[in-house]
Amino acid sequence: MNEQEFVLKTKDIYKSFGGNHVLKGIDFEVEKGEVQALLGINGAGKSTLIKIISGALAQDKGEVNIGGQVTKNLTPAKAQALGVATIYQETSLYPQLSVLENLFVGKRLKKHGQLDWKEMEKVARRTFERLGVEIEPYEKLENVGKATAQLVEIAKALTIDAKILIMDEPTSSLSKQETEKLFEIVRKLKKEGTSIIYISHRMEEIFQITDRVTVMRDGIIIGTKLTSDATTEWVTKGMLGKEADYVLEKKLKEKGEVLLDVKNLSAEPFFRNVSLQVRRGEIVVLSGLVGAGRTEVMRAVFGIDGYDSGEIIFKGEPVKKKTWDVIKQGIAMVPEDRGRQGLVKEMSAAENMVMSALPALSSVGFRNSSREKERVAAQVEGLLLNPPSAKLDGGSYSGGNQQKIVIGKWLNTNPDLLILDEPTCGVDVGAKMEIYKLIEKLAEDGKGILVVSSDIEETKMIADRIIIMRQGFIAGELSNEADKEEILGLALAGKEA
Repeated sequence: MNEQEFVLKTKDIYKSFGGNHVLKGIDFEVEKGEVQALLGINGAGKSTLIKIISGALAQDKGEVNIGGQVTKNLTPAKAQALGVATIYQETSLYPQLSVLENLFVGKRLKKHGQLDWKEMEKVARRTFERLGVEIEPYEKLENVGKATAQLVEIAKALTIDAKILIMDEPTSSLSKQETEKLFEIVRKLKKEGTSIIYISHRMEEIFQITDRVTVMRDGIIIGTKLTSDATTEWVTKGMLGKEADYVLEKKLKEKGEVLLDVKNLSAEPFFRNVSLQVRRGEIVVLSGLVGAGRTEVMRAVFGIDGYDSGEIIFKGEPVKKKTWDVIKQGIAMVPEDRGRQGLVKEMSAAENMVMSALPALSSVGFRNSSREKERVAAQVEGLLLNPPSAKLDGGSYSGGNQQKIVIGKWLNTNPDLLILDEPTCGVDVGAKMEIYKLIEKLAEDGKGILVVSSDIEETKMIADRIIIMRQGFIAGELSNEADKEEILGLALAGKEA
C-alpha cells in the first residue's frame, strides 16, 4: 500500500495524565475514503487518541501525519485547516443559536467587512442538499431533535471541507430509522472520498457500516482487521482481554410494598394517562422507541417538569413538586445525558459524588471532610471506578466511569427508588455488565429500580417486569420472559392500554 493512500498516520504516540499512562506508543492509520471503527472499553485510550488527532490535546511523544504533513503543536484550528472534524457524543453546538449560526461559529463569512448572511445561507442549503436532508437554516437548534442536531454537526464539518471525520457514538440517542438515515449519509461521504473514524459500542453497527476495525486496550492497539474478517468474539476478546461475560445472575427477589404508584399521569403533548407501579426489590424497565415519552414521564416523577393531571404517590404519600423535596422523600434519578445533566466535569469525582448528599454528610451545618472521604472511598471501591482515584476531574474519566460517578452521586442520597434513564448509553460491554450487576444488587438490597432503556437485550437481561410505551401511551406490560418480537411489536404497533 502506497504512502499517499493514507490520509492519517500516527507514529509512536504516548500520553500520560498525572502518572497514569493512557497511550503507550500508538501507530494508527486511516485510508482515504474508508470507514474505520476504533473500538475499546471505556478507558482504553480512544478519546485521548482522537483528541490528539483533532488538536484538543498535545501528545507527550510521537508524531501525527495528516494528509502527508507531519504536524507539530497541533491545535483545533490547525487540525480543522488540515481537514479534521470531530463530532463528539455530547454535541458542541449552541441550543440558543439558529442552525445557520451554529454552522458558522468561529468562521463567519464576510463581505465588505460585514457578515454575509446570504452567502452563509447559500452554503448551508448547498451542504444540506449534498447530505440529502431538509433543515431550515433559521430554526433555533433547541427546537430540533437530537437526530437533526447530529446532521447539523456533520454539515458543520463539511463547511470546513473535512477530509477526516471522527464520529464518537453518533447513534447513542437515535432511533432505528434515524440511525439508518445517518448510515446513508456515511456511505455517501465515503463514496465522495471522506475518511471516517467511527467509534461505537454497538457491535451490530460496526459490522454494518465499517470497512476495517481497530481494537484498543489499556492504551495500546491490539489489532486491526478488515471488518469482513473480524468477528464479535475477536472484538470483545481484544477489548476485554478475555471472553465477554454476558451472564447476569438474577436471584429470586422478594417483592416488597409498592414504592411508586403513578396514576393516570398526563402532560400534553408528551404522554397521556400513564399508570405504573414499582415495588421494593423490583426492577421495572420502561421500554419503547426514542420519543415514546418515557424520559418525560421520569422527569415528571422527579419533579423536573410539571404535568397536567394524574397522581404520583411514593410510599403512600403524594410526591412533592420540587426536585429537592423529591430527593428528600427518597427518589433519585440518573439522567440520560450525564455530560450535561449529571456531571460537573471541572469538579473532581469526589466533589461530584458528595454534592447531592452534603446535608446528610454534614455535622451541625458544616461539611465533614472525613465523613465525605469515607463515603467516596466506599463508592470508588463498590463501583469499581477506573482509575481507582476520585481526585481527577470528572471530565478526565471515560464515559463508563463518568456514569459510575453519577450513579455514586445519587446513591449517596440513600434513595429508596432509583430511576436510571438509558444507564448504559455510550458504555462499553465490560462496564455495562458492571452496571447491570450493580442494578441487580441494589434491587436485592430492597431498593425499587425504574429503568428507561431502548436496548431490548438489556431490557430482557435486567427486567423483572417490562412496560412498553408508544407515542405517549402505555402500550402494554410483559414479563422478562417475553421474546424480542413481542417487545418490539408493542413498541412499534401497540395500542393505548
